[in-house]
Amino acid sequence: MNQGNGDISFLLGVGELEDKSGLNENALELSKRLSLKDSRVNIQFNESEGEGHLSVLPPLINRALRFALKRNVTGKK
Repeated sequence: MNQGNGDISFLLGVGELEDKSGLNENALELSKRLSLKDSRVNIQFNESEGEGHLSVLPPLINRALRFALKRNVTGKK
């Protein structure tokens, strides 16, 4: 999910298998609320399929680096 097109970027990521307590649904809801709060905020929500609490870290770190670098390259959004 990508929202907004502004100066502030926020990546919210969870593992699919972390959803025992409703964490994933709450994280998705938070990303929706943040995107509605201020259109200057670029929100990206990512739920990594088949990943749990610790196994989500390597793919999430990789995604976070791509997300951060893409937002900081002139002309890229």
